[in-house]
Order: sequence, then structure tokens, then C-alpha cells
Amino acid sequence: MFAFTTDRSYAQQADAADILAGFKKEFHFPKKNDQDVIYFCGNSLGLQPRLVQSAIETELTTWRGLAVGGYF
Repeated sequence: MFAFTTDRSYAQQADAADILAGFKKEFHFPKKNDQDVIYFCGNSLGLQPRLVQSAIETELTTWRGLAVGGYF
């Protein structure tokens, strides 16, 4: 890793080396003026994963068709 500094080049190097950066595309980000909002709220459910809507719809369909039988 690099020696920490507070300048922009350090932040850019750290971003380029971040092995988790690719996960950003897995979430919906709120927008303001058509730009992604920087989201720092740690006391919430967090950002909605992109796959969660289809997962919930699948569960609702199972529940509708099988009722309590869907849990077994």
C-alpha cells in the first residue's frame, strides 16, 4: 500500500487499487441533479442491491401460489 497523504493523487491511487470497487455497480445510488449522491448513512438498510427486487418478487410469487406451503 502507499503512505497515507491527504492529497488527491493518494485518493486516486487508493481508488485504483481498491479490489472492492467493482461492487459499486451492484447497488442503486440515489441521484441529485442526475448525478450519483455520495452515500454515507451507516444507520440504515443501506443502498438497495440491484438484485433485491427480483428476489423479493420471486418470494411474493411463491407465497401467493403456495401460501404457508412455500416455507417447507
